[in-house]
Amino acid sequence: MQIKKINVSVLSGFIACTLAIKQPVLANETYDIKGESTSWGGSLSLGYDSNFFQESDYRSNRALSFHGSLYLSFWDSYSLYANSGGYRTLQHAEGYYSTDTVIGLSRSSLFTFGESGKVGMSGQFSIPTSEFSQDNHLNTAFRIQTPLSFTLLDIDMTVAPRIRKNFHQYTTSPSGTVNISWGLSLLLVANYSYDDAFFFASALGGTSINYNGRWADGYSYGGSLGAGYKLLENLSISLTFASSGVYTDAAQGTLGSFDIFDEAKATYSLGMTYSF
Repeated sequence: MQIKKINVSVLSGFIACTLAIKQPVLANETYDIKGESTSWGGSLSLGYDSNFFQESDYRSNRALSFHGSLYLSFWDSYSLYANSGGYRTLQHAEGYYSTDTVIGLSRSSLFTFGESGKVGMSGQFSIPTSEFSQDNHLNTAFRIQTPLSFTLLDIDMTVAPRIRKNFHQYTTSPSGTVNISWGLSLLLVANYSYDDAFFFASALGGTSINYNGRWADGYSYGGSLGAGYKLLENLSISLTFASSGVYTDAAQGTLGSFDIFDEAKATYSLGMTYSF
């Protein structure tokens, strides 16, 4: 259970560091904004992730996390990208843990609309380098998303529907639960810059279907809110607050619960990102 809590904290930090980099969509889907036929780049992020409990509290979880991404842009709007990361827990089961590695291909603009709107598409495979995926015998996963991006009142907005298909060696996990076969989600992102300062917010919600064809009883959701500052041309710092939860429909026999801030699940992350 402690590992699961740390995972939530660190992944929230990874999302925050990714959004902190000023790109049209996400850092792992960087596009050739200079109009060059071929270009490459990437980013390295280091973060300190924690929940809001005191260090003396048994519920306290803290970790150091890092994340790296690379991209290669070619033709007019295509990019190959890869990213991975890991974290070291500082409490309880101290040790190093890696996250899954992602390799994908994206196209930033299938078509455009209005003055700033465009619709893109990306597809990516996951390599099960994390302990969680390996324990559940995940062979790989494939995810497609179609981000719709536009600018409204100087705020860069992105709405990205996603669908993911998992490929496990077994339909059940070692604990006896049925593994997830399909995942459906919607990502909302907002970025705003003022001189060297930047602000960002994100929300992600979705549901899943297991290998028996059963839908999840509720909808999982998460969100982050943060701000950062560009120290140098390629170096920035950020502070992010994040939380997550599960919404259970009243039709399942309970009243719906949607907590914006849940102390037991809320985390914060101090991050530094170097882009190149």
